[in-house]
Amino acid sequence: MKDVFYSRVLKPVLDNILSFSTRNAFCIDEHYYSYSTFGKAISGILHEMLETNYQSQKVGLVINDDIETYASIFALWLQGKSYVPLHPDWPLSRCLDICEQVELDLILDSSIESRYRGGIRVIKTRGRRDMQPFVAVDCVEDVLAYILFTSGSTGRPKGVQLSRGNLASFVDAFFDRYSLDEQDRCLQGFDLSFDLSIVSYLVPLMRGACVYTVPLDEIKYTYIGSLIEDEHLTFALMAPSTIRYLRPYFDEMDASSLRYSLFCGEALPEDVTRGWSVCARNAIIDNVYGPTEDTIFCSAYRFRRDCKNKSHNGILSIGRPIKGCEMAIFDEQHNECPMGEVGEPC
Repeated sequence: MKDVFYSRVLKPVLDNILSFSTRNAFCIDEHYYSYSTFGKAISGILHEMLETNYQSQKVGLVINDDIETYASIFALWLQGKSYVPLHPDWPLSRCLDICEQVELDLILDSSIESRYRGGIRVIKTRGRRDMQPFVAVDCVEDVLAYILFTSGSTGRPKGVQLSRGNLASFVDAFFDRYSLDEQDRCLQGFDLSFDLSIVSYLVPLMRGACVYTVPLDEIKYTYIGSLIEDEHLTFALMAPSTIRYLRPYFDEMDASSLRYSLFCGEALPEDVTRGWSVCARNAIIDNVYGPTEDTIFCSAYRFRRDCKNKSHNGILSIGRPIKGCEMAIFDEQHNECPMGEVGEPC
């Protein structure tokens, strides 16, 4: 019997590869890839891994903006393995430090030329396509889905470990609040080293929608603005800084195609949000919040166009817990604060 992560997360994607085989799964650098092509890439990488008879549970993944990188994630998940992002623009010394911390000895890499040598085995995934059946292993819920490393701004980067059970619970909470289908066109504007990328590619694929990515060498906010308008995107999760940069262009922007416009990762100013709400006049706008350790986001606040919003010093509230989460406020002595007192969220 397959685990809950397989039934709730992986199986819907595999079903869509069959049901929506000719529909677009990804638009990457203005090139479309069908669900069938995506499935063949997963199959090719999966069977290449099986031939290596690789046993370790944690695998490095070079996070290029291409179909093979996304396919690699699902190939790893089908084999009960977790991925550890290795950014192609990070210094090699940083990536090798991550490899050392996690004790990686296998990396999946879609680069034309891999920069990893020596004692780490590399499977080159570029261009791999196959039509063999998908093979999935049974896993328990506490098996890791991914390990994300902090920026390292205050010291050596540290890995945050999230399980398949964590991710399955998040997906359940997400679809309790939002609804997507195969007609949706969804933005994926985050590096795969950032946990907001996971919801941006995963939930669209679970519903047969198309994922639009942002190339690593583009100016992000201008590219996103063009994508929303030109491709009539319907779902977008963005950092608030994106619309702060776009603010001078609000008068000429049309984001009316958006059904959902979510913000996370930074404080969300109310005045900028109000201006954006005119551009995205048909969108439900949510400010969502959560540390990486709590699996992507754990609370949400819905922006109100026609009445007063909850805010402090011009910053919108982070709202209330989503399904399956609880929040409390604690003081410096780790005691829960009485109503109305200031403290730290937990």
